[in-house]
Amino acid sequence: MGRGFCLALLAVVGAAGQVPGQQPSFDDLLKKMADGGDNPCMDGRVLTELENGLFDQADRAVEKGLNMAPVASGSSAAARAGGILSGLEGLSAAIDKTWPEEKRFHFQVVEVLPGIVVKMVYRNRATFSFFGIEKGTWQSIGTFDNGRYETGSGYSYDWFEIFPLHQGPADRVRFLAKFGSAGCGSGEGVSYYGYEWNPGNAGGLDEIIKREGAVSQFDSERDRLDAKKDPEHAFLPVGALSTIGSTITLPFCWFSSVDTWHNPSLCSAETYDLSGDRVVFVNTEYNRPDLVPIARVIEHAEVHDYPAVLAYCGSAEVARRIVRDAPVSVYGTELTIRSVSPVRKSVTVGDSPSLHFEVEQRGDRWLVVSFEIAEDQ
Repeated sequence: MGRGFCLALLAVVGAAGQVPGQQPSFDDLLKKMADGGDNPCMDGRVLTELENGLFDQADRAVEKGLNMAPVASGSSAAARAGGILSGLEGLSAAIDKTWPEEKRFHFQVVEVLPGIVVKMVYRNRATFSFFGIEKGTWQSIGTFDNGRYETGSGYSYDWFEIFPLHQGPADRVRFLAKFGSAGCGSGEGVSYYGYEWNPGNAGGLDEIIKREGAVSQFDSERDRLDAKKDPEHAFLPVGALSTIGSTITLPFCWFSSVDTWHNPSLCSAETYDLSGDRVVFVNTEYNRPDLVPIARVIEHAEVHDYPAVLAYCGSAEVARRIVRDAPVSVYGTELTIRSVSPVRKSVTVGDSPSLHFEVEQRGDRWLVVSFEIAEDQ
């Protein structure tokens, strides 16, 4: 870099966020955040507004730097953004020097040419911004679900990864953001958001994939050994994340009425085809396809949605009985599974009252074929 650019870069970093309306600068926000401490679970403060302001000021600094003459393009844009963010990272290192290093402001620049994605983490928050050229200038392109402006995120720890995705025949930029979150003492969540950028369309990035779920704690070698001993009560997750090529796979789990403790029993892996200009859903693989219909009929019966319940039943009679008799709330504190035959199982859910189901495999699907409810004795 030339000396002139370096001096201009220092000016950008030093004045980051100095805009009309007396908005606080990046370093001013760092100083205010430092008073809140590095651990939101310990101090109990929700500093979401300040954190969002910090990320917004970083966006403004990057946008201003990318549009300095000459306007950066291609890989040089990523390098210039990295230089600007390094300056902000240095400010955090100085102001937040009493914090653990991993809680300070850090960044990563990912090339998804002709655009760039900037990943930013600070304290317990993680977010990203996408920058692209519109009307001859670099701009921060708006998007949903980028980890910003979440009012409750002050009490969780967030992290995420960015994955460039296969571009279709129209050659539009695509990428996937995978977010993870862990509450203070609760389970771990996972979310996938896929985006596409079409410079010809105003209004920001198009969200082409959205899947939100949870992470199973059954992922150790001990869990796999236990699953071999008792396969009927095994709930190992299924699938592995794959983002390379025209077909991608997204694994996740979800909480349901068949859970017996604070861990999701049901997991799936969804596959999508990105070969065309429209993303196409392909299929879903489940870890326990035999229990999925039970979880779904309970979910839909709680709101008396007969057509939805019928979709998971072997007959209209069984569906009507479930909608009529199932309680408005079911907690799977107890779950007993017994194999009746290679294609039929008996399942008991809950204990006050107990719900007794039989499920049967018909073709490639499992359906509820019998239902009874046992009242408290």
